[in-house]
Amino acid sequence: SLMFFLYEDFSSLLHSHTSAPELLTRSMAAVLAGTTEAVLTPFERVQTLLQDYKHHDKFTNTYQAFKVLKVYGMREYYRGLVPILLRNGPSNALFFGLRGPIKQCLPEATSYSTHLVNDFICGGLLGAMLGFLFFPVNVVKTRMQAQIGGEFQSFSKVFVKIWLERDRKLNHLFRGAHLNYHRSVLSWGIINATYEFLLKLL
Repeated sequence: SLMFFLYEDFSSLLHSHTSAPELLTRSMAAVLAGTTEAVLTPFERVQTLLQDYKHHDKFTNTYQAFKVLKVYGMREYYRGLVPILLRNGPSNALFFGLRGPIKQCLPEATSYSTHLVNDFICGGLLGAMLGFLFFPVNVVKTRMQAQIGGEFQSFSKVFVKIWLERDRKLNHLFRGAHLNYHRSVLSWGIINATYEFLLKLL
């Protein structure tokens, strides 16, 4: 909801204050929306910790995880921020930029229900494609965020470490991507269809 809300607001703001082409202003609005979204990094950070088996003995709920991180200072909540920024901005720009062209390739909608189906297909395809494309970035993000305390390693350093661990094979960076792909089809399909539905109501 934050992503769509910020995108619409930034689009209006840039459109009224610049004379740049619409494609450029909308792309910039999408990147800004994704960048602003990164303020929610602590929630993604805690989710990663709760999912990591190595930390099961340290905490069992969200509140406990936030409390443990507090000891290390505010910066610890934002561990893994760089890959999130690398993912959010470009993926938002591609998502909002490709929604229109993809929808135009689908059969013409002649009723409310077919519009809803087209919006679901469009969002689902885009979500799955972008989730797959940025999957290695998420792999690095997860590795960075699974650490508590200690050195803040750079994105490139962690990426090289994972690359070497996985035998320097590109396809090994996509382990588990098929699960993410199927989840994204459903979630982003629903998200996009709901967004378009609410736009019509408003």
